[in-house]
Amino acid sequence: MLLVRSRIYILILLLAAATATRGYSQTFALHDGDRVVFYGDSITAQRLYTRFVEDMVLTRYPQMYVDFWNAGVSGDTVNGGYAGNTEARLKRDVFSHKPTVVTVMLGMNDGGYGVFNPKWLDAFTSGYRNLLTEIDTELPGVRITVIRPSPYDEISHGTEFPGYNGVLERYADQISQFGKEPHRMLADFYGPLMNLLITGKRENPALAQLIIPDRIHPSESGHWIMAEALVRAWGMTPIVSSVQLDADSGKALDAQNAELTGIQRTLTGLRWTQLDRSLPLPLNLSDPMTQFVLKTSDLGTVDQQMLRFQGLKAARYTLRIDGARVASFTRDELAAGVNLALYPTPMENQARDVDWIEVRRTKLDEARFMLIGEGLNVEGSAEAGKTLELAQDAMAREQREKAQPKAHAFELAAE
Repeated sequence: MLLVRSRIYILILLLAAATATRGYSQTFALHDGDRVVFYGDSITAQRLYTRFVEDMVLTRYPQMYVDFWNAGVSGDTVNGGYAGNTEARLKRDVFSHKPTVVTVMLGMNDGGYGVFNPKWLDAFTSGYRNLLTEIDTELPGVRITVIRPSPYDEISHGTEFPGYNGVLERYADQISQFGKEPHRMLADFYGPLMNLLITGKRENPALAQLIIPDRIHPSESGHWIMAEALVRAWGMTPIVSSVQLDADSGKALDAQNAELTGIQRTLTGLRWTQLDRSLPLPLNLSDPMTQFVLKTSDLGTVDQQMLRFQGLKAARYTLRIDGARVASFTRDELAAGVNLALYPTPMENQARDVDWIEVRRTKLDEARFMLIGEGLNVEGSAEAGKTLELAQDAMAREQREKAQPKAHAFELAAE
């Protein structure tokens, strides 16, 4: 009878895992050794969704080596902008890095912040096609992800350009057509952010206004949603780890992407050592906006560090990791599964350390781009650019070292 119940429970876990990973492919679109360039306008130049995507890859695939470059320029359109036309931009800011993956996120500036003009949409379509063709021609075999741009917020604010978000939606729909072509991938920033704005306004109008505070440039909270949309399109696994323990036998029933050793029954619970092969996302869990976004979006579904128990007797238990209290849970909560990625843990602290290096690295990248990408003709700029690039490489190596998971001592004790 116990064997039958165990098999049924394992089947339930497998079904739950299938549900949790819905919307994700079995293989990640990025590969070891890939070089990724993010091409776009000022929203890309904010270096936020790009930073969070890098964090996601570093923490979820710590053994993978991927280089990232930001090629966002404020005010850019499909025809370029103040930092050069499309041909110059691609040659200097994209092709020079010999990328294997390029993302394109344009559209916000292409509608002119006015009423819909079909001729402008035709020009955008033609310009976007030329952009993709140039990339394909110069970089045979490159994998291109086209991105439906983030919305112009007329939901939580009054609007400076009435109806412009409707114009932008038409442009986003045109990009969707490019995403249907062979050898292309499509990521959607527009839809998830619109859903967040609508739900956020209903739940908390004041906080909803902070998602895209100037109606154009999302805050960090909005960029987390954009990053999640991009890695979802790429098929990143949402599973940090998934562990199931039996309190009666003191044995592990399931351990996905994790290794459990030294499991011991104690007078009031269990003690064990756990090594997860990934880290949770470096979310600032003490920030009210982070909690607001977790409540009103699907961000938490990409960050699953699950811990489950069966056979618990007491009504409530305290979980400690490395001797520090994490939280108190009921028996039913632990049976259903708790997501440790949403609690302050040593693993979350380690991920935050990785992000802190990424913050500093993106500052170097921005300085290098301003020096080289924006054409500042200063004596010694080429040498300075190489020095900044070497400093970025050193920080990237430090990040990968920091991202390597560590074993931690777990203890669950009845209260």
